[in-house]
Amino acid sequence: MSQDTKRLLDLARQNDVLDDAEVRRLVLAAGVSDSKRLQEVASRAVLGKSVQRWEYPFEHRTSGGDIELGKTYQGQLFQLSEEDLTKHLLAVGQSGSGKTTLFYSLLDGVGEPFWVFDLKRDYRHLLRRRGGLLVLPWSELRFNPLRPPEGVSPRRWAQVFSEIFGHATALLSGSKNYLMKRVIQLYQLYELFEDVSPPFPSLHELELLVEVEKVNFVRKSSDYRDTLLNRLEAMNLVAGTVFDCSQGYGVEELLQRDVVFEFDGLSRDVQNFLMEVLFAYVFEYRLAQGHRGSGLRHLFVLDEGKRVFSVYKERQDASGIPEIDELTAKMREFGEGLVVGDQEASKLTDSIKANTYTKFLLPTGDRKQFEAVAESMDLSERQAEFASELGTGEAVVQVGNGGPVPVKLDNYQIQKDVSDADLQELMEEKWRRLEYEERSFTKQFELKVAPNRSTDLDTDEVVDDPEEEEDSLSSEAERLLMSVVERPFAPLTERYEDRFSSRYKGNKAKSELAEKRFVTERQVRDPEGQRKLLQPTQKGRQYAEEELDLDTKERGRGGVVHSYWQNRIKTVFDEAGWNTSLEHQDADVYTSMGNTELAVEVAMGDNPREVEHVQKHLDNGIDVVWVACRNQDTLEGLRERLEEQELLGSSVVLRPVRHFNNVDNPPV
Repeated sequence: MSQDTKRLLDLARQNDVLDDAEVRRLVLAAGVSDSKRLQEVASRAVLGKSVQRWEYPFEHRTSGGDIELGKTYQGQLFQLSEEDLTKHLLAVGQSGSGKTTLFYSLLDGVGEPFWVFDLKRDYRHLLRRRGGLLVLPWSELRFNPLRPPEGVSPRRWAQVFSEIFGHATALLSGSKNYLMKRVIQLYQLYELFEDVSPPFPSLHELELLVEVEKVNFVRKSSDYRDTLLNRLEAMNLVAGTVFDCSQGYGVEELLQRDVVFEFDGLSRDVQNFLMEVLFAYVFEYRLAQGHRGSGLRHLFVLDEGKRVFSVYKERQDASGIPEIDELTAKMREFGEGLVVGDQEASKLTDSIKANTYTKFLLPTGDRKQFEAVAESMDLSERQAEFASELGTGEAVVQVGNGGPVPVKLDNYQIQKDVSDADLQELMEEKWRRLEYEERSFTKQFELKVAPNRSTDLDTDEVVDDPEEEEDSLSSEAERLLMSVVERPFAPLTERYEDRFSSRYKGNKAKSELAEKRFVTERQVRDPEGQRKLLQPTQKGRQYAEEELDLDTKERGRGGVVHSYWQNRIKTVFDEAGWNTSLEHQDADVYTSMGNTELAVEVAMGDNPREVEHVQKHLDNGIDVVWVACRNQDTLEGLRERLEEQELLGSSVVLRPVRHFNNVDNPPV
């Protein structure tokens, strides 16, 4: 090969024009011919193509699909298909580059349900364009990660849960194995290996089990226990009421809806855990149901990918390959698409970069981040140089094995003006309709783990630090606390309407009371749906007495849910014309009419003490004893206990508390 031909070949290669058929033919002919004329023609062709390539170093490519995202630099529509999304998508760009706007357009064009994990409250604004959207701030979320997905065995879920929890909270292999053993032990105490049905243990029961666990004097075992207990305590404390349930909202039903999960305000570990466990939960559910097949079923969107797909955790040999990395490759087989965005590609796992079929490179402010994406897209030197000059709303996109193409993205117009008050107004009715089951113990768990702890779970309060300085409250928070003490059973919405000019101000006051541990939030189901109640803590009662000069004497005993049902039942009997009182004859509710005496006990859980109360009332000459049970599981458990003691009969009646919701047609 002559020097002239070699220079021509190097020039063609340098400017990415060797894939042009005409150039290849001319360079080859020039290389095998001594014709000066032919070499000049080849040289002019290479130079001409090189100039064109320098200005636009990409092939003219078309795209197909129903999701329109913008136009190429040649004015052609750029589209993706839902099939493309089943193979996952990655978008990398600095803040303000147009990444979130791209995701808005993407979600607007998708015909299947999606879930967005939102850490910055960016996606609530889609309510203005998508009326069926459900936005769930974490304070409204109820989810029990220890309830296995439908069709998944407890033993398998114990392994998956332990891996996910360990990855999210940076547990090493030893601590993860210790965790898995405790989860299996907990499932045994809830008899889930014999019958996978409610009740299910929550993270609070797991924390309690680990707390009372006797550790032998082997240092390693003690270290594992202490490390795990530290993670669980922090998780349950920070997450508030998220995990405070036996069964949370039906994940299987939520998969049929467009949902934005707002995790802003939670700690990093809790955010990571919730995102990862929901990924795993959906995958295991799809696997168990055999939902294989082509086509998009559902889409996940995560705008801060490194939170879940962290390269640092991927490189921790001691903790093994993260479960979430394994799921990324497997999800596509079940129609679960994944859209991931981030500002820092170098901090993303190699797995997410390798397992995303479509990649968007938007403007990046850091050379290291730019090169990490350019390398994964295999951009040529000139293509990378072109991409480094992109402006806001522009991207270089690669779909599958096709060549990259620059795209001017559509500017999705949306007003980002949905405030917390707006969200409350728009979503409150939807939140009220979401159902969940409150926590409860089994006999086995109570006997072996919590024999001295009340199953009336709504009485739990935060223990205050005696050395902690007294918190002061804003005037709005004081106003709400006063309402809670004076009217303990009023629903939150009613309190807001009576005491505040807007729901936003009322919700802000509630958040202040909750954050400073003056109140805890509970829920009951009344005739109109879920009613939110606020229960003063010891700290809240002390403040109300000393600073607000209020009488904090409780109307009933136990927690606010227990007291609510005591007063509700009394109202029902009063309306029926009976002579009724609370705490008389040592009964939750005592009522009489003529020669008939009836005692009602409100049972929050399947507790042996309830049987003792029944026996005591019968021994004291009470004619009829009713046990009003919080839920069906409590009723069935107490029925078995009473039958064992031969107490169940015409003088002892079990009823669900919900039967007392209808004052017009009371169960008397």
